[in-house]
Amino acid sequence: MEILGNLGPSIVFLVVGIILKLWPPKEVNSFYGYRTSFSKKNNDVWKEANSYSGTMMIAGAILSIIFSTIITSLYGDNQGKSNIICVMGSLIIVLISIFYTEVHLRKVFDKDGKRK
Repeated sequence: MEILGNLGPSIVFLVVGIILKLWPPKEVNSFYGYRTSFSKKNNDVWKEANSYSGTMMIAGAILSIIFSTIITSLYGDNQGKSNIICVMGSLIIVLISIFYTEVHLRKVFDKDGKRK
């Protein structure tokens, strides 16, 4: 049962990534989607940001699931330590995904949100 608790953040991350890929938000909004100041420049940036971040979230979730499974098997006798390591690992993967999405957007668009 401990493995399910450790996989929780990874599974949420996977579901969100799949939702962004299958049902991306059509227009810039404040409710759902990849929302950063740059991603909200215009609809073109918005669509690219949500598509790319969905891919990054799915890839990050898969890495996080693998990481959490390994950590749980290594620290199975110490649930507290296992939970902390899994949550921290998932958080780091989320931050890396955001970083790479922002880098991608800067490569594709200029500072005003126009395609290069």
